Amino acid sequence: MEKFVNTTTLIWSIIVVVLIFLSIILIVLKNRKISKLKQHIEELEIEKNMIVNAPVLTELSKVENLVKNERMTDRYNNWNREITILRDKSIPHITDMIIEIDSLLEKKQYLLTIRKITDIEIEIYKSKKKADYLLDEMQLITSSEARNRDYITKLKAQYREVIQKFNKNKDDYGEITPSIELQMENIEKRFKDFETLLEDNEYDEVEKLIDSLDEMIKNITVVVEEVPTIVLMGRSLIPTRVDEINKQYEKLLKDGYQLDYLNIEYNLSEIEKKIHNIFDRAKILNIEDSVLELKTMVEYFDSVMNDFDLEKRSRKVYDDTCKIVISKIKKLEKIMNDLYLQLDDLKVSYDLTRDELDVLHGINKDLELVHKDYDTLLIHSNNKTFAYSKLNKEIDVLNMKTSKLEDRLDYCLETLGTMKDDELRAREQLKEIKSILKEAKYKIKEYKLPVVTNNYFIELQDASDSIKEIVVELEKKPININTLNTRVDTSRDLVLKLYNTTNELVKTAKLAEMAIVYGNRYRSSEEEVENGLRHAESLFYRGDYKKALETSIDTIELIEPGIYNRLLEESRVS
Repeated sequence: MEKFVNTTTLIWSIIVVVLIFLSIILIVLKNRKISKLKQHIEELEIEKNMIVNAPVLTELSKVENLVKNERMTDRYNNWNREITILRDKSIPHITDMIIEIDSLLEKKQYLLTIRKITDIEIEIYKSKKKADYLLDEMQLITSSEARNRDYITKLKAQYREVIQKFNKNKDDYGEITPSIELQMENIEKRFKDFETLLEDNEYDEVEKLIDSLDEMIKNITVVVEEVPTIVLMGRSLIPTRVDEINKQYEKLLKDGYQLDYLNIEYNLSEIEKKIHNIFDRAKILNIEDSVLELKTMVEYFDSVMNDFDLEKRSRKVYDDTCKIVISKIKKLEKIMNDLYLQLDDLKVSYDLTRDELDVLHGINKDLELVHKDYDTLLIHSNNKTFAYSKLNKEIDVLNMKTSKLEDRLDYCLETLGTMKDDELRAREQLKEIKSILKEAKYKIKEYKLPVVTNNYFIELQDASDSIKEIVVELEKKPININTLNTRVDTSRDLVLKLYNTTNELVKTAKLAEMAIVYGNRYRSSEEEVENGLRHAESLFYRGDYKKALETSIDTIELIEPGIYNRLLEESRVS
């Protein structure tokens, strides 16, 4: 029991200590918070006292010394009134608010104190901003003289450079010189006006005068820079180019060129008006885009001269192409006339198809249209209806058409020429084929074979009949060239086949006979050779020359190997 009582006493002791410690911490934190609030209030007091500070009052005093006219008096009175309101109303009001939060802080109304501090901060911010604005406005006036004198000094330096450049090249400004000199007099007068206005403290007018001088000097700088170019181009270069264009234009018109599409007269008239307008504006020193307009005119002259050169080249090309086209047309017409004169004979001589005749008639019809178009084009060129650059395109089209007609006609003539060539070639080949057939017959008769097989006579008959068919085709009117070519090819193949058969037959028979004769030397001594050669002779006289050769060679090979090659060699030598 006593032990329990001791434990309880210990726990309560710890709790009391903890509570005391927490209380101390809370008191310290509270005191620190109060200290921070008091410090903040002191800072607000300092900021309040800085609203209407020495710089503001100093600048107001400077303005007071500058008051020499009604406008400055009004400004000074207005600024003085605003500063008085800040000093006698706004600042006391903020002071009362600070006293109020001191009271709230003593009453330990901390939340309300914080809200009131925020209100004081807003009031101080608005008053400070107002004071800063008044300070800036007053400083704009009090520093105006030094600032404006510095700017005027820079403007005078720029202006002196402009005057120096103008006086150095005064002859380059032509009729614009009086306007420039008058403007310079105005600028000089404004520099003098600056001193007067500054002396009278007319600061608003001084600002306006400086802005005006700045614009005038910028403008006169550009004028002095660009007017010589304007005068040179507008009074010398461009008039010279206009005269050049006019002379070229009149000469080309006299030489028969059609140049209406270039609108030369209208454009030159408009250029004259624009130049007049440019110089009218330059006399009041308005030269905006003037150099660009004059350069555009020069570019126009260059383009016109290029157009003139194009027309000259186009005329030469047109004349040359016309000669080429009419030459082609006449050549084609002559060929077509000659062809039509021979057409009846061609129809009789050759089996021309409907398509081939239609192609020929189509070429003739297209040729007539091309000639008609060419005549129309000549009328236009003689009447000077169109420019040569346009006519040149048209004659190019006609030239292309005539070239295509030439190709079509060449193909047609090639077809007709091929028919004639095929006929002549067929007649020559007929002679050759007959000669080959004759040689084959002569060779078969010359050797006097004991027997000629029926197969050979069949080939001979086929070859002879094919020759007769060629003759039949050649005698036809009109000749069908395709059929004729087929007959010639067939006959040539058959005759060559017969010729080769004849050569092979004679060669084989000759070798077989040589082998049998050569083997006779062994017949008396060799019974096997005797039997073989007898069989070979039997085959030979029956007309089986190949088998006879094989039998005789095989028989002799038993006694004398290699006999076949020696017989071949002997047959070549003989």
